[in-house]
Amino acid sequence: MRRRMLLGGGAAALAALAQTQSGLRTMSYNILACLGYPETEKNRERFRAMAPQQPMRMAQELLLYRPDLVTFSESVPQGTAERIGSAMGMNVAWFPPGVPSFKGYPIGFPGTVLTRHKILESQNAPGSTDAELYTRHWGRAVILTESEEIVVHTGHLNPHKSEIRMKEIDGMLRVMEKDQKSGRSILFQGDLNHRPEAPEYERWVKAGLVDTFAAKGVGQAFTSSPITPKGRIDFIWVCGPLAARLVEARCLFEGNFRTNLEDPQSVALSDHLPVMAVFG
Repeated sequence: MRRRMLLGGGAAALAALAQTQSGLRTMSYNILACLGYPETEKNRERFRAMAPQQPMRMAQELLLYRPDLVTFSESVPQGTAERIGSAMGMNVAWFPPGVPSFKGYPIGFPGTVLTRHKILESQNAPGSTDAELYTRHWGRAVILTESEEIVVHTGHLNPHKSEIRMKEIDGMLRVMEKDQKSGRSILFQGDLNHRPEAPEYERWVKAGLVDTFAAKGVGQAFTSSPITPKGRIDFIWVCGPLAARLVEARCLFEGNFRTNLEDPQSVALSDHLPVMAVFG
């Protein structure tokens, strides 16, 4: 009981610290439903023992970075997302998956926005009626910070077909264009399942979005996997007034986000690495 109280107090202290910092710190993370990664013959006993602890391990690790905003791809059920949000002292908007279940993924691939700021509104896949699109998730939320309203889009695009991703991008850009015309800052975060050299990437650039890592990235760029990172498919994009305040972007190949190759029992929190952007 004492250990649990100490952990809760630490989370509250870090959340309080985040509220006193200036600027904005945002993170995007495909969390693999808090399952942990990888499960192997050598780590199986530890892997299964850790399973019920994973949501709170996720909350504690994220809090070390004092985020103001976090978006999840491959999120958890709504109740678990709200538990993580409560542990982090954050408000939550949860977005149901476009398809409720996939083989090996019985809850599908929901999305989540967590933020210490007030959430003014949220919409799931706004304006979309095509069942072929957004089978993972796409959500839109508006948050109110101390200095401005920010429109937050979180998305997880089709992993298999470029032509489907292009259609998904069509719908997202139509909605984002309206947000851009409002003059508000926009953040677009998620697992986009394409790399910077893909034609999909150019769609975002031509629409006026800034890839935060391309603009101000430091360190290694790859977001998959936490064992030996090789590909960059997770992004934080920005446009509007907030873009001028970008200070730094990082991919977090560190801490419990990565595995330890010298420890065969090592378990990372997910099969992806989170990305973080810092604004002044």
